[in-house]
Amino acid sequence: MRLIRGGYDSERGLTLMEVLFALLISGIILVTGLSLLTDQWRGARALKNHLEAHYAIMTAGKTVSTEIRSAQTVEWVTDTCVLKILPMPADSNPVPTVDAYFIDDLDYDGTKDLYWKHLVAKEPLASYITGWECVEVEPGLWDVFLEASVEGQRASWRSSIRQRSFSPTSRG
Repeated sequence: MRLIRGGYDSERGLTLMEVLFALLISGIILVTGLSLLTDQWRGARALKNHLEAHYAIMTAGKTVSTEIRSAQTVEWVTDTCVLKILPMPADSNPVPTVDAYFIDDLDYDGTKDLYWKHLVAKEPLASYITGWECVEVEPGLWDVFLEASVEGQRASWRSSIRQRSFSPTSRG
């Protein structure tokens, strides 16, 4: 039995033009949604890389600052960009040895890391560190600059640190 309402045949269905128009609208909506999604993904990735670069320099900066503050002697070797620190004697370390801090890619993963060398052990402190410099501004006052880069996102850190144990007569 056929029902005819308002002059339309119920078995007629959709025309080719109606289907193509619906596909066109659906395609536009999908392309717009996909571009919004990829833009959000790129933004989130850039933010993650930016935060990772900041975390790396903050970690490295805090470690180096703490070591300089509590050091007996500090020496920056400009040619090799190595910071040499002789810690103060302590109960756990009555005869301290010189520690070295340097940037290298010792694990060969393509990422430069800040390393701490104590005796013969080399331990990474922070990744993505691309450059650093330590300058003794005046006796016992050090200016430290660190730079990190993670997939194009750069961050830098600069601080002045004073040695707590520094006295002009103890330098020699």
